[in-house]
Parts: sequence; structure tokens; C-alpha cells
Amino acid sequence: MIVTRRPLFYGSCLLVGTLLFGVAGANHPILTGDGAAQLGMIAQTSGWRLMHWALLFGLAFMYAGLVGVGLRHTETAGATPARAGALIGAFAFAVWSLNILFMVGAGWQLAHAYTASDTGLTGTHAVFVYDMLHPMGLAAERLATFLLGLVAYTFGWTIRNGGVWPKWLAWIAWGVALVDGVVAIVFSEFSPIMYYGQALFVIWLAATAVVMLAERRQPQ
Repeated sequence: MIVTRRPLFYGSCLLVGTLLFGVAGANHPILTGDGAAQLGMIAQTSGWRLMHWALLFGLAFMYAGLVGVGLRHTETAGATPARAGALIGAFAFAVWSLNILFMVGAGWQLAHAYTASDTGLTGTHAVFVYDMLHPMGLAAERLATFLLGLVAYTFGWTIRNGGVWPKWLAWIAWGVALVDGVVAIVFSEFSPIMYYGQALFVIWLAATAVVMLAERRQPQ
């Protein structure tokens, strides 16, 4: 009989990550209008950099927790999809971070260059650079949403085949996979619906964290 300890570290990482990402995401304003309007909104948003650093560290914690989900199923029938999910997840989270990195760095600097220049030549250049680079970040968000669907799909099979956690968690994962795939394929990267698809993935991770932390020592 093998006794499995409750995965406190990975479950805690997953829970902390979802809380950081969820709180920061809920307080993030929806950027609307042209480039100038968006730069003005960024400059006027207090805690912009703190918000985006919370998102970035949330990603780090969530991926560490996701790796823990895979490790929990290493010696089960869900081991193979767990490995696939961890590998796809590494790419997904890297792509997911690109637009956030742009916003915490270049986006913030461009916004302050625009507002400090009193819409002069420097402001015009700031808007031009933002309009050229921001669509790339949004395209990364769209690709990341699709990849998160693949991650949810593979971990759904991990949980289903592994048999150590309740199967409803696998069904939720497959639902998230379907929604994220549809959102990424059907909707434009300029649509805020993309972020709602990502939010579903984070909610599923939060539920997984609760299940992981609530797990008791049990014979295998």
C-alpha cells in the first residue's frame, strides 16, 4: 500500500496563482477606442504596473500548480495526457504572457510619453508605436486562448483516466476546452470575449486547486 501525501505546495501555488490572476483581471479596465484613447486610459489607471505584475506572477504560480497536477498522476493511467498537458501548457503560458509583458513595460512607457507630451510630436510617435505593436500582443492572447483549450482537454483526460479525483472536474475541463477553442477560432482578437474564455480556464484551475488541497491520504 502506497500512501500519498496531500500536495500542499502545488495546490497552494495553483490557488495563489488563480487568486492573483483573478483579482488583477477583475480590476483590469477594458481598453476601448483608438490608440490615443487607450494610452490615456492606461496612464489614468492607478496601479497599472502592479496589476500586470500580479497577472504575471499569477501565471507563474498557476503553471507550477499545473505541473503538480501532472505529477500527481504520474503513476496512474492519466500519466501520458498529463505529460502532454504540461508540455503544451509551457508553450501556452509563455504565449499568454506576451501581451501582459508588453503592457507592463512598453505599454506603460508609451502611455506616459503620450500624456506627458501634450499630444505633440512625441505623443504622435507614442500612439504610432502602440498601434503597431499592440495588435501583436492581442494576437498572442488569441493563440494563448486556443492553447489553453488544448491544455484543458489533455488534463481532462488526465483526471478522467487517472481516477484519483472526481470525474466532474474532467467534464468541466472539457467544457472549458470547447469554449476556449470556439472563442479563439470564431471571435476576433480585438473582442473582449477572448478574456472571458481565459477566465473560464482560471476558474477551472481554482476548482482543481480546491480538489488538490482537499485530498486526503488514501491507499493506492
